[in-house]
Amino acid sequence: MWAVSTLTMLLLAGILPDFRLRSADGDSATDIAVTAAFGAGAFGLLSALVWPLLVRLLLLVPALVLGLLVFFLNGALLWLALHVTPVERGTAAPETAVV
Repeated sequence: MWAVSTLTMLLLAGILPDFRLRSADGDSATDIAVTAAFGAGAFGLLSALVWPLLVRLLLLVPALVLGLLVFFLNGALLWLALHVTPVERGTAAPETAVV
């Protein structure tokens, strides 16, 4: 699962203009892949720990609003995961993270 998330982050970095992955030592393909792996790990960890709590807290919100809110919460977790990785290795604009 971690490999799929890493490949997805690399694909998104190639497609979306505001989603960039950088490494501290340079922009070699290996360093960027390691950055994507760190980002995928942070995103997976945050999703495993924070997501169940958010869903339980928001069970009282109507289904339509929750359906739209899911995209924003997932984007917020991705944005947070990119900022948790060391030396600002990844960035995404908030509106790009929602996509």
